[in-house]
Amino acid sequence: MQPVFVLMILEMLCVNLYVGHICHERKASPVIVVPVMAAFTLLLLGLSALTISTLPGYGEGSFVIFGFLYVIPLALLYRCGIKLTVSVMCLSWSYTMLLFLFAQYLGQLFPEPAQQPAMLIIQTAAYALTLRSFLRLLHEKLLYVIAHGEPNKGNMLFRLSLSICTLTFCAGWVLKAESLAAKLALICAMAVNTVMMYHALYGLTKARQYAVQNRQESLTDTLTGLSNRRAFFERAEQLVAAGRPFAIAFLDLDRFKSINDTHGHTAGDWYLRQFAREFTRQYGAEDALYRIAGDEFVVLREGESRGDAMLERIGGISIQSTDPDIPFLGFSCGAASFPVDAGALDELLSVADSRMYRAKTRAQTGKNTLNED
Repeated sequence: MQPVFVLMILEMLCVNLYVGHICHERKASPVIVVPVMAAFTLLLLGLSALTISTLPGYGEGSFVIFGFLYVIPLALLYRCGIKLTVSVMCLSWSYTMLLFLFAQYLGQLFPEPAQQPAMLIIQTAAYALTLRSFLRLLHEKLLYVIAHGEPNKGNMLFRLSLSICTLTFCAGWVLKAESLAAKLALICAMAVNTVMMYHALYGLTKARQYAVQNRQESLTDTLTGLSNRRAFFERAEQLVAAGRPFAIAFLDLDRFKSINDTHGHTAGDWYLRQFAREFTRQYGAEDALYRIAGDEFVVLREGESRGDAMLERIGGISIQSTDPDIPFLGFSCGAASFPVDAGALDELLSVADSRMYRAKTRAQTGKNTLNED
């Protein structure tokens, strides 16, 4: 084997070992890891020197197949599962193999005496330019999905890693042999890889949509369809953190317990839905109405430094029951604004709540009452 090829192979090996070290958590000390990996490397180099020249594709990167034997020391010296280890090795060897082929064939553009040194220089420069980005892609994105995603998504990306590696080997084979069998193998590998990539993209997109749907459901009150307590606190805390002024109106339905006691909880649910629907229709969609507890609601208006305008607008709302047997008994309301009335969300809610209860003491049956502060 040419000395330059030996150096290129050793460079590939060093890069792959470095990638494996970065992407796995070591469970043994360096005093153990370094000698074991060095001894295993010498064993593989000896094995390669004895047998690799008999394999098709010699000089085109077929020696990479011996690199997968590193799964043995990696499994013993690092905390990693076989699936994760093989995924890293497939992607890493594909990366180094492609750069090896790139350097080898680009080097042929130089005059013959300078071809081999040019190959080594090109490969080294390619690693210097791309290794950091490759590690970021591998460690921060792909391996995160494999390690933390749903089992079927991890298996899908694991198979995709194997497919990419197979495609790379077939490409190297075709570049040397150019036989019909090599070309057919490359076409089949490309077809499988393409289908798997589409499946991976579909699966990840579907998982993302499922996550978005679940989040939306977690922020929605199932009874009324309004945004719920969690949604209110998330938005209000964002506004407080950003220092953006806003006002809230705390609404409590008057004598709601009597609806449940007299007509039953099914009627109570209908009563809540009707209130939410009619209040939203009359008030409009400019501000957000949240249901934060059983018969407690909050209106949030962004960019408002005082709640007077909200109270005036809410005071003009008149809700009529569509069931003559279940009259609407009114609601009480108290408003507060950030940062005029309070500088923290819990204090702001306390101010609005106390104003609402003062208004409730003045409530009369069927009459909406608002705070006068």
